[in-house]
Amino acid sequence: MSMKNTDEDFYGRQEGEKILYVVRPHSLATLIRIAKVYLVAAIVFLTLILIGGQLPVVSSLFVFLGTTLGLVIAVVGTKVTSDYQKRNISYITDRRIVHFEPTTLFATNSRSLSWDEAVKVKTYPPNVLWKQMAIGNVVVHARTPARGGEVDGVYESSVDDIELRDVYYYRDLGNYIDKILFTYKQKPREVTEIRPFVLKPRGERY
Repeated sequence: MSMKNTDEDFYGRQEGEKILYVVRPHSLATLIRIAKVYLVAAIVFLTLILIGGQLPVVSSLFVFLGTTLGLVIAVVGTKVTSDYQKRNISYITDRRIVHFEPTTLFATNSRSLSWDEAVKVKTYPPNVLWKQMAIGNVVVHARTPARGGEVDGVYESSVDDIELRDVYYYRDLGNYIDKILFTYKQKPREVTEIRPFVLKPRGERY
């Protein structure tokens, strides 16, 4: 992609399309991923140091290799992880939800789901700690071609679903998207009047 996604614009934005909220992974999720990189670097360093301790003749070589590889893994891993997290960005607009997800160092896939094709929103925390910190995942279910998205009141997973991970105030954002879906389907003329989502506790947003 030749264009950089920002808070004000994104690749493929349609003329007159209004951005209501920009979704990025919570910074804590980025820190945890970087911590895992450091853990791998530490394991490599200690492993080579221990091997070198068993081979006194070449121990200095293993110390050098362990230090070098550990630093390379830490530096490169931090840069790659940070870059991936920055490129993992989604946009909620008055017409659709657009998700950009990095697949390699140089490629980023983009997927969009119009509100006309969205049928349901699901929110859930990946663990108890994340739940206590109001961090979780938001899934916007798409209407499946075969069954219309629903079987006996249950929405089945579809490759067209869009999942946003490590979202701050995930429940509130899910309710906000529900509001957009209701307005779009029941009162389409009022969609343009929906206010942007504000990342603040209830009662402090407007």
